Amino acid sequence: MDSETPAVSEIGGGRARIGATLAAARTTRGFDLADIARDTRVPLRHLRAIEADAHENLPALPYAIGFVKSLARAVGVDPEAAAAQFRAETSKTAHVPVAMALEPLDERRLPSREVVVFSTLALAVLVGGLIAYGSGLFDRAPPPPPVVITTPPPGATPTPAPVDAAPAAPIAAALGATPSVAVTPVTGGAVVITPSEDVWVKIYDHGRTTVKTGIIKGGEAYSVPTDPPGLMLWTGKAGVLAITVGGRAIPSLGGPAQTVKDISLTPGDLLGRIPSAPITPPPAAAQPVR
Repeated sequence: MDSETPAVSEIGGGRARIGATLAAARTTRGFDLADIARDTRVPLRHLRAIEADAHENLPALPYAIGFVKSLARAVGVDPEAAAAQFRAETSKTAHVPVAMALEPLDERRLPSREVVVFSTLALAVLVGGLIAYGSGLFDRAPPPPPVVITTPPPGATPTPAPVDAAPAAPIAAALGATPSVAVTPVTGGAVVITPSEDVWVKIYDHGRTTVKTGIIKGGEAYSVPTDPPGLMLWTGKAGVLAITVGGRAIPSLGGPAQTVKDISLTPGDLLGRIPSAPITPPPAAAQPVR
């Protein structure tokens, strides 16, 4: 044993308790307990409990023995001898795990077969009802739109039909003027949604009444109903939807994984998404040189 590390029995003739022995060794060396706590990382309250032999204030036996060894090593006392004396003096005991007694299940306490079958069926019905509710199966059908018949007021003068301006075109061509080209915008047609892959959609009216909700399979053409009017679209994959109005393709509503909501499915609004190209008039006829 190192001459600088005295055994516990050498301090106080072996009659002193381990706490008093360690406290005397620390005082002899002039060490402060707070400094030892900082160097050994042992809580100061536990070091004080060791020196006061207040074992009831110490943690479990393995931790307490480790703290005693750290204090003994710091004050120059043999840590193994200090730990052995602490074990002899303390009333703490090591934790002994208790084996659990596993008893076989009593069949009389198990649920009967009828209860298990009934519970399974009830759970299946509950899950099916939740799925049906989420898919909009229980949503009320939207009411039909009111029929509005407009009649002219008594004494009103009917608006005359516009006079066909086609005969004026040859006269304008003879004078060398460029005739105006009348373009009739397309504002109607069947709206068809054809996704390139399976996609979830929800179609509803302005009153948030669901017309369709669920998965449209890739390549399947879905015709948007015209009744009720003013339907809107909600989907999480805008870029996979190919939409046509009367056979005319509409630009993509967004990216492949972009969520869009409240997109109007009215033919006029969808056609308004097509960028308008400038109309180039035909070249004017060359004038003869006089």
